[in-house]
Amino acid sequence: MESARVDDLDRRVIAALLAHPRATHATIGQAVSSSEATVSRRIARLRRQGAVRVVGALDSQLSHRARSVFVRLRCAPGAADELARPLALWHETGSVKVLTGSVDCVAELAYTSNEHLYRLMMHRLPQLEGVTATFSNQVIRRFSTPHGWNPGILPDETVTALRAERRDRWAERPEPDEVVPMSPLDERVLGELIGDGRMSWQDLAGRCGVTPSTARRRAEALMARGFLRMRTVVEPEVLGLTVNAFVWLTINPTKIGLAGEMLARNRNVIMIAATTGDRNLCGEIAVANDSALYDFLSETVGHLPGLIHADVAVALRTVKRAGMVAPDVVPVGGGIS
Repeated sequence: MESARVDDLDRRVIAALLAHPRATHATIGQAVSSSEATVSRRIARLRRQGAVRVVGALDSQLSHRARSVFVRLRCAPGAADELARPLALWHETGSVKVLTGSVDCVAELAYTSNEHLYRLMMHRLPQLEGVTATFSNQVIRRFSTPHGWNPGILPDETVTALRAERRDRWAERPEPDEVVPMSPLDERVLGELIGDGRMSWQDLAGRCGVTPSTARRRAEALMARGFLRMRTVVEPEVLGLTVNAFVWLTINPTKIGLAGEMLARNRNVIMIAATTGDRNLCGEIAVANDSALYDFLSETVGHLPGLIHADVAVALRTVKRAGMVAPDVVPVGGGIS
């Protein structure tokens, strides 16, 4: 993979993709004041370098397929990096980071039942060499996710215009009591777009054995239901946000909703969710530098209503993000089990 080289135009193009992952090159060109041809070349290079990916994602919570839990691991000295590697190869992990702070590693896991979570927490995690303590926080409500992250690179009116053209849901909404099952064709459409979120309707139709109009209709119906969500995946440092950190907060229960909504509107917050466990509000943030992290903690976190306790751990390394393991983590000849 080529080393990622980005300039100001690259960052604006990525910001446009964050606002609308399936936007056309012409639409992005208008948003960033560049030509369609230039945008096409930039996106191709950024994707080739691995600086950015556009993927489709099944919303497991809205579709009642799975639920999420954040797991924090305290490790023996020097064990975190080696522990994170096998953890990233689990198919249940969507993200894994090595941290510095009160814990050494954090992972988001998807589980399909309490029995499944029991096996993960009571058997598989303790078997990882170097684990000295585990803490789990089950997600019970999401206030914001990376599907709707706006780092503030483009003007607000540009982001609003791009989002207005999205067919998928970038903002969070309440979980439905019941869901309609997906058809085999829906499953196929979803599976193809998970691999390439910018796949053309023509290519999608060819892979699914249907007409382009049918492929588009099925995909957009899944988007409207909230099952299929599009996401632009990028490491914050590519956008000049060199400090990526995780925050775990304890909020007075009567103020969790208010605090969560306030954080969801903050451009430094990639995601924030209400959780069970020793902390009831957990999230990921990205800021430009240590000074900006100080400002975020003192001015934003420090003024949250109902704040009781705050903990922060800075990410040292991304081992897995959005279900994709870092290239140097997968062993030669190996894969994800």
